[in-house]
Amino acid sequence: MKAVTLKHRIIIFYALAFTVAWASWFVMSRLYDGREPSPVVYLFSTLGGLAPLLALAILDRLTGKEISLRAILSQIRLRGTRPVWFLVAALAFPAITLLGNAGSTLLDPDEPLRWIRPGPDGLGAGVVLVMALHFATSLVTSPLFEEPGWRGFALPIVQGRFGRHWGSLLVGVLWWAWHQPMNLTFGLPPSADSFLSMVGLSFVIDSLFNLSGRNLLVAMLAHQSSGTVLAFLNPGSAIALQLGLLLTLVIFLRWREHTRSLAPRPTQASAGSRPGPRL
Repeated sequence: MKAVTLKHRIIIFYALAFTVAWASWFVMSRLYDGREPSPVVYLFSTLGGLAPLLALAILDRLTGKEISLRAILSQIRLRGTRPVWFLVAALAFPAITLLGNAGSTLLDPDEPLRWIRPGPDGLGAGVVLVMALHFATSLVTSPLFEEPGWRGFALPIVQGRFGRHWGSLLVGVLWWAWHQPMNLTFGLPPSADSFLSMVGLSFVIDSLFNLSGRNLLVAMLAHQSSGTVLAFLNPGSAIALQLGLLLTLVIFLRWREHTRSLAPRPTQASAGSRPGPRL
């Protein structure tokens, strides 16, 4: 396995991640009856979500740690990154959702302005605390299960081979496709809007990961921010406006990446940097 090229390793990674997840979610779909999910349904849902991390663990073992899961996880860090990227990762998607919601009311005055989804809105002001707790505790679920694979391992290799934008497009489309069996089980059929939203979200996470010095914690914050938004915030009906705001954010972050790539880079000695993880 050590002699296998990076191209083949990335193919093996995605094959493992898709196979484990889709097999688990197929079993889940057979067990789910459309009502409140049972513990067994949650078990297979979680096993599928763990697939990217499990794929990395298998590659770690097969390559004799030439692909090091521990080194990839070491990219989850609090230090060495400008605080602004943590803030953007945590707040950008709530801001887009709230602006889109407000825009829906401006475009259609008959649509009531409702910031929180029905259900959570019954918590009143306490919903803010619940959202914060949901955000913090959920970081150790999907963001931790997925981001070491998608961004920590796959993205640098794919962007190195296909370029920044085409690499992000490939990672984003595969990320969207990987989720579809689970989405279909829970009544979320694919649509053009959901596809564009998820691929756009993937572009944003990619850029934030790169701009933060490949800090996986930033990618995890952005990932979970979108999950908390879906659970609590009312998106409004102006889908085109929200997609426009998301596209604007993608363009801004890509411009920031471009300008950073043109800036002179300090030498390793002057920057005091450490070697990156072995991939």
